[in-house]
Amino acid sequence: MARLAYGLLWLYVFTLPWENILLIPGLGTLSRYVGILAALTTLAYVLTSGRLRLHWVHLSGLGFVLLAVLSYFWSIAPQDTLERILQYGLLWMFFWALFVVLEDDLAVRQILSAYVLGAYVAAGNTIYNFLSGSEVVYQRYAAANFDPGDLSFVLSIGIPLAWYLALCDEKSRLVWLYRLYPLLALGVVFLTAARAGLLGVAVGLLFVVLTLPRASWRLKALVGVLAALALSLIPSLIPPESFSRLATLFDEVSSGTLNDRTNIWAAGWQVFGEHPVLGTGAGTFGATLEAHPWFRQWVAPHNLFVAIAAEMGVVGLAGMLLLLGGVVACLLSMPPLERLLWGSVFLILLLACMAQNWEWRKQTWFVLGMILAHYSALRLWSPTSNALRRLA
Repeated sequence: MARLAYGLLWLYVFTLPWENILLIPGLGTLSRYVGILAALTTLAYVLTSGRLRLHWVHLSGLGFVLLAVLSYFWSIAPQDTLERILQYGLLWMFFWALFVVLEDDLAVRQILSAYVLGAYVAAGNTIYNFLSGSEVVYQRYAAANFDPGDLSFVLSIGIPLAWYLALCDEKSRLVWLYRLYPLLALGVVFLTAARAGLLGVAVGLLFVVLTLPRASWRLKALVGVLAALALSLIPSLIPPESFSRLATLFDEVSSGTLNDRTNIWAAGWQVFGEHPVLGTGAGTFGATLEAHPWFRQWVAPHNLFVAIAAEMGVVGLAGMLLLLGGVVACLLSMPPLERLLWGSVFLILLLACMAQNWEWRKQTWFVLGMILAHYSALRLWSPTSNALRRLA
């Protein structure tokens, strides 16, 4: 049962970066159903083996989900809240299953490899759409059914993961895929022309630079060659319109509205001021702005914290901050390389959460779950704990 649960989790993580490419008519994404099977199999494994593993951070996440369930009773859009409750419930099961199933460092690295391989699928589909001239909007490209901004962060998360695997698994048959991934992700994010996503790529590449002293001289030489290739090839391959849009990043941050995001956030905080304690119900942000005088239409929040504050009030926001704070506390107690790895990934996730509404995205709960799982695996298989096992 444990092997089956692990295999389904691996498959689920592999589908995450390209989940929107394959949509089942009338049912949704394939990853949703693989995730349900993985969660149910993990639950069956726990019940049959009695190996219940739980961290207090999981309990804080469960409290957040239960608050979303209760918000159904005061929701201004009960159907939207019911849908969000189902999403949060499945995401929490996935979040917990990673901790239960991944008991050692090797299993953690194999799951990271699944994400990187899945990111190659999303990147390849984006390149195909670029070559075939299939735009999302004018001169912006993404994998099928993906928002360019979302895709840019999905791919950015893979950069530190791939490079970490390149450092740790230099004899792996997939090592060249890990080594080349940062360059591929950089080029594809340029195709998306996502300004916030470019910041995510910058954080991922910073992880590569900071860990170069740990690399072999061959890997350092490879980085130099790849950097030269990027400087020479990307400007000639990427549409000029993409560079023009990306060049407005700092002007947009300093004096713009970030594609109307600042106005959306102001409206969201206004809703929070009117419903400060418990909010308007999980998943109702779009419905609240349909009645707002500034918009009068459904609008996505484009910010996790604004969305949760408006939908679940200060109680829900405190619950989410407790969850994030607990994950950060685990992250800070890891060994230096893993601390740098997950610090980089967490920062990319934070950028995504500030620009997109990622509270219900699988990547958010994947990152949080993997940090806890890796933290636990490193503690269980540290030299000290191994010595204690031998003595026992």
